[in-house]
Amino acid sequence: MKTLYCISFILFLSLSFVAQEQRKIKWLSLKEAIEQNKKQPRKIIIDMYTDWCGWCKKMDAETFNHPAIANFINENFYAVKFNAETKDTIEFKGKKYSNPGLGFRSTHSLALELMNNRASYPTIVYLDEQLNNISAVPGYMTPADIEPVLIFFARNFYKVYPFDQFKKDFDKAFRDTAKFHDKIIWQSFDKGLKSNKKKIIFMYFNGCIDCAMMQRVIFQHDTIANILNNKFSIISFDVLTTDSIRFNDILYINEKKEHPFHQLAITLTNAQITLPGMVFLSENNQLISYVPGFFPLKTMEMLLHFFYTEAYKTQTWEQFTKTFKSNITP
Repeated sequence: MKTLYCISFILFLSLSFVAQEQRKIKWLSLKEAIEQNKKQPRKIIIDMYTDWCGWCKKMDAETFNHPAIANFINENFYAVKFNAETKDTIEFKGKKYSNPGLGFRSTHSLALELMNNRASYPTIVYLDEQLNNISAVPGYMTPADIEPVLIFFARNFYKVYPFDQFKKDFDKAFRDTAKFHDKIIWQSFDKGLKSNKKKIIFMYFNGCIDCAMMQRVIFQHDTIANILNNKFSIISFDVLTTDSIRFNDILYINEKKEHPFHQLAITLTNAQITLPGMVFLSENNQLISYVPGFFPLKTMEMLLHFFYTEAYKTQTWEQFTKTFKSNITP
């Protein structure tokens, strides 16, 4: 990390949110992307195309040229253009690949391998930071189509979510036109810390996609909302706020000098801010644990039970997960 503060800071928001400065995608060769990945690890997105593919040209013109899509790809991936019928010999992960040249429009052996032996154009291949193939997604996509797919892989939702469920929750958080009715009884620091319940300080900033999905989808499930409202005093904390906050008789401020984060956020997380994050406090406001990251529904239910039942005092998280019985039906 370039700074002391490890923060999952999204520079792009959903297409429906903010228009950013228009930029073009910084397309690289596969070799260039791999070299840059060695210096600064980042996922790689590979646009598999052919010269004769009309839908590839349409996706170039209408999707990859969309300013928000281009910005997001530049900020989160190394982007590679790969002609699937190239005659070049390409080395990848210590192995050399070539085009066998058999028949009309012969496919390069690496392209075929990355597309899981299904030659279809366009196909977008997603590689992780270790150059492992996460997924190959075939077919033309509009900006609205590809937006949740990019976020799904860039933000590591694929590690905890099947895509169909993620897409449903993403749409609910960002594309649902119905008026949002928050089921959570949020507390200010002043009021929340006076409660005789355990506390959760939910840390976020406006524009954090993961945070919004936690707030607008996961927290709104009846089971989760009931646990939060009945078992905890839940405090909303924007880590970029300029408000002065008194916590355990110490006044914390945001100086906005070396970094944009509030002093209390830095203190509660030991300067390892990852958003979203939940700080669990005891009834007398002593730190129990800081838990960073996004949690899908059943994992969130389990996490809340782990702390409000005080299972954390007698069990490890691994032990608890083996015996926990969820009340949430699929």
